[in-house]
Amino acid sequence: MTSTDSNIKKPSPFFQGIAKCFDIAGLFDDITLPAAQNGSPILNDWQAVGLDYHNSIKIIHEELNEAQKTKGI
Repeated sequence: MTSTDSNIKKPSPFFQGIAKCFDIAGLFDDITLPAAQNGSPILNDWQAVGLDYHNSIKIIHEELNEAQKTKGI
């Protein structure tokens, strides 16, 4: 079944492109952008990586201190 046989007519991508060239006000755009939930997702990712790094360093220092305490006994 081709698009000419059905009741649903799809506009040609070529004509959509031409229409978007002349759509200065953006009336043909049906894209709705989601509201930003946080300021910067990349910043949040880096902060999470930094927290993981600092927690790892803290655990390593605790294990080293524990090993030194048991060695001294």
